[in-house]
Amino acid sequence: MRTNNSSTFRLLERHRGVWEGRYTHIDGKTHAVQEVQIFRIRVELFAAGDPAYRQTSHYWWADGREQEVVYDGRMQDDKLVIDTGRMLGDCRAVTADTLYMEFGYTTKPRERIAEMIQLSADGRHRARTWHWLHDGELQRITLVNEQRTSMDPADWPAIQRKPA
Repeated sequence: MRTNNSSTFRLLERHRGVWEGRYTHIDGKTHAVQEVQIFRIRVELFAAGDPAYRQTSHYWWADGREQEVVYDGRMQDDKLVIDTGRMLGDCRAVTADTLYMEFGYTTKPRERIAEMIQLSADGRHRARTWHWLHDGELQRITLVNEQRTSMDPADWPAIQRKPA
């Protein structure tokens, strides 16, 4: 049985549920909008065993493309470690309401992404910012604004329809 002594796991538990929102990707040099995605995310946490964390992300683009990706993570010390084979990173609590995640993709070893995730005091909203770095130089910024649509991950729709 996993203990709740981990500040990271306790904060991640407050993120449990279904979230919807929008990613806005901005060029790091010109600040022009490069891409926008609408999404729905399910966050699940498990008190025992691995994975300790599972995130299912469903994305929609304006051109009609859709994609669904699942990220599993395990607790190691006070960090959540995610290694999907496609992506490797870790996440940890830095304050009572803020997570910091750093990750990269195996196909792009010179690129790292630093993400801050702020949870509102009432737990209904999250704000996330990603800094995409290539050899340490800022290439892209992703702004994420999302709201929780359910506290229960079981409310994940059997058939995904694009959020309004």
